[in-house]
Amino acid sequence: MNSKRVFFIMFGIVATLAFANLGAVVLGNQMLGKKAEKLMANKLDSKVLDEQQTALTKAKKDIDKYSELEKIAKAVVPQDKDQAEAVREIVKIAGDNGIILSGISFPASTLGQTAPKPTSTDPSSGSGTVVKTPPVTQVQAVDGIPGVYTLQINLQQDTNRPVTYDKFIGFLGALEQNRRTSQVTTISVTPNPGDRSKITFSLTVQAFIKP
Repeated sequence: MNSKRVFFIMFGIVATLAFANLGAVVLGNQMLGKKAEKLMANKLDSKVLDEQQTALTKAKKDIDKYSELEKIAKAVVPQDKDQAEAVREIVKIAGDNGIILSGISFPASTLGQTAPKPTSTDPSSGSGTVVKTPPVTQVQAVDGIPGVYTLQINLQQDTNRPVTYDKFIGFLGALEQNRRTSQVTTISVTPNPGDRSKITFSLTVQAFIKP
């Protein structure tokens, strides 16, 4: 075997090894690229799972929070329009403040009358109205608070028994703190001609209910 043949043999071996190394490098890069893509996908999945876990934890906290608020709402806002109970509470509040009431009245009842038919509209159109019949009579829906209604109650103080302004203010404060009649909407005050330190009055209050 001459030296030229040995050279070509060695050159072939070296070239083969070089191509093999190049192929190994290319294959390795491809495998590393696939591994990197897989690792990135796993990281994204992990991030999504973390965000979902965070959202779930927040949702659970919100449920606990609003469940407590719902309990408070049920405790604060009566679930019935028991007029007899409302009258008893108002009369007691008046008595505690040294006030005699001569009249307590409610709006005319629509019980037994035909309820208005709801008007169906497309919510996306932004036009038209939907009339919903309240679950009980004599009430009005509260704007912005679904399911909550107000019952108007008209109060007339005994004009033969005028009261001082301080007693009147105390009566107003007690009414607004009461869980049933929590908002005074109309006040009419008349000074007593015989004693300017005393007044007579009439009120309109709103009883909040959530049937």
